[in-house]
Amino acid sequence: MTDNETSPPIPGAANPKGVGTRIWGICKTILINVIVFCSLFIPFEFSYRVWTYFRSCDSICNISALTKLDTFEREHVYGFLASNSVTGFSPADGTFVIHEPGWNNATITIRGGVRVNTNFAPTSANGAILAVGDSFAFGDQVSDGETWPAILEKRLNRRVVNGGVSNYGAAQAVLRAEQLLKAEPYTLVILSILVGGDGGDLWRDRLVNGFVFHRPAVIREGGKVRQTTIEESRKIVLDNFICNHPWIPEFFFWSYIARRFFSQLGYDGQCWAIVHPKAATVNEILEFVVERLARFPVNKAILIQYPSYSFKDTSEAAKIASTIRETIDEARMIREVATRHGVPVVDTYNVLKNKRLDKIYTLPHHSKKGNEVVADLITREIPMLVNGQSNH
Repeated sequence: MTDNETSPPIPGAANPKGVGTRIWGICKTILINVIVFCSLFIPFEFSYRVWTYFRSCDSICNISALTKLDTFEREHVYGFLASNSVTGFSPADGTFVIHEPGWNNATITIRGGVRVNTNFAPTSANGAILAVGDSFAFGDQVSDGETWPAILEKRLNRRVVNGGVSNYGAAQAVLRAEQLLKAEPYTLVILSILVGGDGGDLWRDRLVNGFVFHRPAVIREGGKVRQTTIEESRKIVLDNFICNHPWIPEFFFWSYIARRFFSQLGYDGQCWAIVHPKAATVNEILEFVVERLARFPVNKAILIQYPSYSFKDTSEAAKIASTIRETIDEARMIREVATRHGVPVVDTYNVLKNKRLDKIYTLPHHSKKGNEVVADLITREIPMLVNGQSNH
């Protein structure tokens, strides 16, 4: 080949100018698509927020639908909970003052993994009572001396150990009771169960996580119902695509529409409500819970607690009438199963139904007054509970 001859093009060699043109073309296409998407999605998002606002005005208009930029409901972990290898999570020792809205600067004191009232020391020599359950037993939104276990301790002048834990399921609470019974003998165990469909304690036992922690789920496998280990639940969470790629939903943190979609996948500011793929039904979980409780070698009882909406006039709250009926039906189911297994039941419905809701609830939990009503009911029932007879 002579110097005047042109070398043939090398196959596959890139033309720098052509490559730059193609990259710019791709970027331009992406930019145009983003602009078109935003021009369509943003008005739709705004319309959805306005609709959400007016829909909330059936009770109290929720202005946050129009003003809140971050749409996710990010759960607060206030510092008084820590991971636990058996139950998933449990109270952490220390004294905590909660300055969040609705908590009224409540003081929470944890000693030996249970909540205590340091301002009262019972003098009765009668055996201790153990209370377990969720936040209604633990006493969210009230101070140490205002929980129903603390008030019951004063009424009876008898030691009542508050083994409740916020966000626990019923089976999870039984598991915690089993652990606490190994450490100390009790004469009576009271299992508090909050009814309420897909927001109640029995439903929570279908989940593999809660707050930022993993939790044991109740599943049906091989024809049997059992409780998973924390490690098994952790694996389910890790297998969740969205939980492993949280940047995807977080990219749409500003969208109520996106939040509604991602919450169905178990993500609402964090992965916190993933149902185990083999989760047992609520009925199966109830049988599982009561059977295990019935085997305790001490006196035992179930305390049925209710969310505030259970006491609303259905004619004024037609939209939640079916939810109220589900709640009442769940309580009836608990009474029936407990009776079949010989476990006494204390049902709080009748003593709460005629009270002013704003007096007995600091939404969503019981106020000090509400806890007093519950404690007074249990105080009256104690003689029958230790004899296994109550079913009120």
